[in-house]
Amino acid sequence: MSSTPVPSKWDASALWVAIILGAGAAVWTVVNAVTRIVEIAPNRDVPVTAAFADSTATMQVVAGGTDVEVVPTQVTMLVSDMPAITLWSLILAEVFSAVAVVAVVALVCLIIRNIVRGAAFSASTVGYVGTATIVVGVGWILTWLFRTMGANGGAAVLAGEPSDNTAFPIAPVTVFAIASLGALTAAFQIGHRLQREQEGLV
Repeated sequence: MSSTPVPSKWDASALWVAIILGAGAAVWTVVNAVTRIVEIAPNRDVPVTAAFADSTATMQVVAGGTDVEVVPTQVTMLVSDMPAITLWSLILAEVFSAVAVVAVVALVCLIIRNIVRGAAFSASTVGYVGTATIVVGVGWILTWLFRTMGANGGAAVLAGEPSDNTAFPIAPVTVFAIASLGALTAAFQIGHRLQREQEGLV
C-alpha cells in the first residue's frame, strides 16, 4: 500500500478545480485550432505570420503621421493559392500544437488524480510526468518546424521566389520549461524509489 499522505479536503478540492480548469483549457485549445484550420483550408487570404531578420520597411507609427523606417521582427501576411506543402504545414502546425496541449492537460489531470488518491510517487505518476515531458518537447519541436515551413512558404508565394525568412526565434522560456519538466521527472523518480525502499522496511 502507498505510504504517501493523502491531501486534505481543501487541498483535494483545489486540485479537482485544477482538473476542471485544465479540461476547459483543452476545449478552448481545440476550438481555436479548428477555427484556425477552417481559416487556412480554403487557401484564400490566409493570415500567415512570418519572422524576419535585418529587414527594413516604412510605415506610419501613428495614423496619419509621417512614414518612418522600421525593422519588423514579425509580420502577418494575407496569402492565397499556396502550394499544398505550405498549406499542410500550416494545418499540421495547428494539429500538433492542439494535440500536444490536450495530451499534456490529460496527463496533468491523471497526475493530480493520483496525488488526490495518495499515490503521488507511484510508478504510474512517474510515467505520466515523463510522458508529459516528452509530449511537450516533441509537440513544441513539430509545431515550430511546421509553422516555420508554412511561414516561409507563404512569404515565397507573395515574393514569387524562395524566401530568406529566418525561423521563428526559440524562446528561452520554452527551453527552461522543458528542462524543468525533465527535472520534475527525475524528482518523481527519486520519490518513487525512496517510497519503495521505505515500504520495504515496513
